[in-house]
Amino acid sequence: MTEFKQLDIHWIDLEPAKGAETRKLRPCVIVQGDLVNIQSRTLIVALLLPNHKPWPFAVNLEPTQENGLDKNRHINLKQLRAVDVSRIGKKQGELENQYSDAIKTALTIVFDL
Repeated sequence: MTEFKQLDIHWIDLEPAKGAETRKLRPCVIVQGDLVNIQSRTLIVALLLPNHKPWPFAVNLEPTQENGLDKNRHINLKQLRAVDVSRIGKKQGELENQYSDAIKTALTIVFDL
């Protein structure tokens, strides 16, 4: 079984989608913790969408060699998805640890913790 790590960015096939769900093949960041990732058949991921957004549930990202992004993007932490590992494609890169606190803050807002 492939090893998946928190903050890895992978291309994920989000079809079929329904209603307002984001569609098609998209880069996503694994937000599920590494302890849970071990031998898991599903992963919780957050979508990476184009451009920066001022939303409190978004974390804006800059492209770097480490994360492999092609342009400015944002993690939309309001759109978490649990996906089967069969949907997970090529690894794009790894999100830098500098974004960890912002992700935790956005998740706190989303879940009103």
